Amino acid sequence: MLVYLSIIEDRDEKTKFEAIYYAYKGLMFYVANRILDNPQDAEDVVHQSFLKIIDLLENIATPQCPQTRSLVVTITERKALDVYRRRKRRTVLPIDEENMQTAVPTTIDGIAESSAIAQAIAALPPKYRALLLLKYDSGYSEKEVAHIMGMSEANVKKTIQRAKAKLQTYLEELEVEL
Repeated sequence: MLVYLSIIEDRDEKTKFEAIYYAYKGLMFYVANRILDNPQDAEDVVHQSFLKIIDLLENIATPQCPQTRSLVVTITERKALDVYRRRKRRTVLPIDEENMQTAVPTTIDGIAESSAIAQAIAALPPKYRALLLLKYDSGYSEKEVAHIMGMSEANVKKTIQRAKAKLQTYLEELEVEL
C-alpha cells in the first residue's frame, strides 16, 4: 500500500486511493484468480490493476459507487486476460522423468525394435512428438492435451492423426514391423 501511496502526490487523491484499495482489493483478487486459476498470477494482476487505477484516479469521482466498482472489475479482468493470453502463448510442459523412461525390452529383437521406434519418434517434428507422447505415453485424453498445448480439441485430433501417419512413414523407411 505504501508503494502505491508514494506514487500519488495529492493528499485528496491518496485518501481516495486508500478507500478504493480497502474496498476492492479482495474483489480484484477474486476476479483475477477466477480467470487465471493461479494465486500468484492473480496477485500480480491486482498490482498491475492498482497501478492502472492510479493513472485514472483523477477520473474517479466517488471511491465506493457502482461506477467505480465496475471500473475496477473491468480493469482487473482486462489485466487478467492479458496475463492469461500471454501464458497461453508460451505454454510450458513440465518434464516428468518418470514418464520419459521407456519399458526395458526383454529380447535382442525387442531392443532393436524399440530403438528404431524411439529413433522414429525423435525424428518427428517437436509438436507431433509432444502430442503423441502426451496422448499415448502419458495417457492424457485429447481434451487434456488440447488444454495443455493451448489448442482446440479438433486441432489436437487432426494433428495426432498427421503425427501417426508421419511416424508410420518413418517406421516403414526404417523397415520396422509392428
